[in-house]
Amino acid sequence: MSIFPHFRIYKKSKHPALIEGYAKIETPKDGFIYRKTSHSKGLTKRGYEKVSPNPNPKDPKPMYIEKRKRVDFKDKFTTILPWKYKQKK
Repeated sequence: MSIFPHFRIYKKSKHPALIEGYAKIETPKDGFIYRKTSHSKGLTKRGYEKVSPNPNPKDPKPMYIEKRKRVDFKDKFTTILPWKYKQKK
């Protein structure tokens, strides 16, 4: 059982994605609810939140996480990354 949220690489974009839960897409394939990530500062005006320090300990730049949630099949993501994300309350 996975603990949410966590990060995985989204195979389509080859960028990390914040996985927030499971989604029932179609039988027998299930998916994940996820949010895209970026390094671009300009995206905060379009609905991205700034995460600093970056959850990736090897990356000194801040991460920006999209507020919009998306859904895609589980096989579009890699295994869980060891990064930690502290949600804003």
